[in-house]
Amino acid sequence: MKEKPEVVYHGSQYKFDVVEPRMANGQCETESQMGIYAAATMEETIPFALPFRYYPDKPGGRLSRDTEGINSYLQYGSINPHGKGYVYVLPSDSFELVDEWQWVSRVPVKPIKVIEISVEDYWHTISFSEEAMAIQRELYGE
Repeated sequence: MKEKPEVVYHGSQYKFDVVEPRMANGQCETESQMGIYAAATMEETIPFALPFRYYPDKPGGRLSRDTEGINSYLQYGSINPHGKGYVYVLPSDSFELVDEWQWVSRVPVKPIKVIEISVEDYWHTISFSEEAMAIQRELYGE
């Protein structure tokens, strides 16, 4: 059993005073629970903090991306190169380990700290499919 860290990290495109449990859309039951998902390191949450967007950015739009560690692969959708995201430092008291790296809390958690991150600082961690690159050019230019 992995030792519980004192704090865990949660990435989001949105800034909150309190992080609330939400229904997750994962690839398996473990990744699709109602809760706040977090990791033991900040780096693991960066892809979830980056503001990837549906294309078109309205009902009926689509977003497809994969994440491995700190790196993200955008298959379809967009990301504002000048956008911001947020990493929440959370007390781990209410979190339980649900797989090799993800911790989940089923109750709201007040952050110890909120770290604003810039897409520009993590641009090198994002790769694009040809289709996603065409969308990027259409929305943001070269």
